[in-house]
Amino acid sequence: MELPDVRFAGGDGVRIAYQEFGSGPRVLSIPALVSNLDVMWEHEVYRRVLEVARVHFHNAVFDKRGIGLSDRFDRAPTLDERIDDIIAVMDAVGWETATISGMSEGGLMAQQFAMRHPERVERLLLTNTAAPLSLDHRIRELGGDDHRPWRDVMADWEAVAAVWGEDAHRFVEFTSPSKVGDEAFTRWANRLCRLSATPAGFRRQLDSVLSLDTSALDLQQIDVPTLVVHVRGDRSLGVGHGRVLAETIPGAEYLEVDGADHFWPTLDNWRDVVDAHIEFVCGSAPKRGTRREFATVMFTDIVGSTDLARSLGDQAWRATIESHDRLAHRKVAQFGGRIVKSTGDGMLATFPIPSAAAAAARAFRAELAAIDLRVRAGLHAGEIEVHENADISGIAVNAAARVEHAATDGSIFVSNTVREMLMGSDFMCDDRGEFDLKGLDGRWRLYELS
Repeated sequence: MELPDVRFAGGDGVRIAYQEFGSGPRVLSIPALVSNLDVMWEHEVYRRVLEVARVHFHNAVFDKRGIGLSDRFDRAPTLDERIDDIIAVMDAVGWETATISGMSEGGLMAQQFAMRHPERVERLLLTNTAAPLSLDHRIRELGGDDHRPWRDVMADWEAVAAVWGEDAHRFVEFTSPSKVGDEAFTRWANRLCRLSATPAGFRRQLDSVLSLDTSALDLQQIDVPTLVVHVRGDRSLGVGHGRVLAETIPGAEYLEVDGADHFWPTLDNWRDVVDAHIEFVCGSAPKRGTRREFATVMFTDIVGSTDLARSLGDQAWRATIESHDRLAHRKVAQFGGRIVKSTGDGMLATFPIPSAAAAAARAFRAELAAIDLRVRAGLHAGEIEVHENADISGIAVNAAARVEHAATDGSIFVSNTVREMLMGSDFMCDDRGEFDLKGLDGRWRLYELS
């Protein structure tokens, strides 16, 4: 998918960055505390959610003032000013009405907007978001043993703020515990944090959110169809918030999802949330299940990464590997591919045709050479199984991994299948002989992309 352009809305001196993409019912999404429109597309975990949304919805997404690509502020914006930003984006895309979707504290803005401008709200989607603090006693009651006092939640955010932009491990532990131990995701999360706000800017944004006055928010006045979704183990905004919202908003539907991630796109069962959104807005849930499709599969791996990390030291290696990750996402997207997942010091990606995969591998290798990194890659083409969580499997995937293992340092090896499909193209392949590939029958003839 080609990335949507970033545009700017607003006329009060503060410009709000937004993107518009997809087709279907109109959905405007108000983001959580941390966002950057460009960076969100870079990682496969968030991108898979955006790509599903693109198929089912006509989307408008934006960075709140003070965050991401939007203008910064000198003083904390009022709630009215934040709501005016929603109107500015809707007016910029030419929408009189839309479904309003709010995540985390973006859900508080969505609630206020639905109460003040019901004529512009078709439906309301609230996911892992807060109930007004005036209902704190009921939040505690419905949260039960899992309820976390607000002071504990704020202590976690203070710990995140203390190392903002330098070390995202605490951020991941707090917001996406299912990704703890995934160093590639943590590196990307650190980049997302850093490009969402400076350390001082993040603290201003945090203080701004905490200063929002929700005393006038009367959930009983929300008179639009509403769906509340909450992850049962959310440590940032406990499940009591979702239960109170569903109990108090007239006619609200409620779905509780297994997991512990506040930023729900990182959940293994993220499709449970996405499908609930689609069914609520479109009237029916999409069909689910594993599907088979043809793809060219590419594995890559940095040559000598362990020794290189030891020689560079932690800080320099972190900067180097972040550059690797950024280039990987850029080059795969440039040639029409999709990164399925990071594999430690490499990646797994798919492409629609072999020539696109070969071009991406060659360009990626050249870009890495410019920062003194060598990479080896393996390509194979065939039918794969695509699972509900967007992961892939099958013999073709296993074969591509084995081809990459057979590749010599700094080379791009392809299977005979890929070599035959490249005939007539500008790519030349040199015969490297027959190989025994672990777990695969027979001997495989492999070629090096020259």
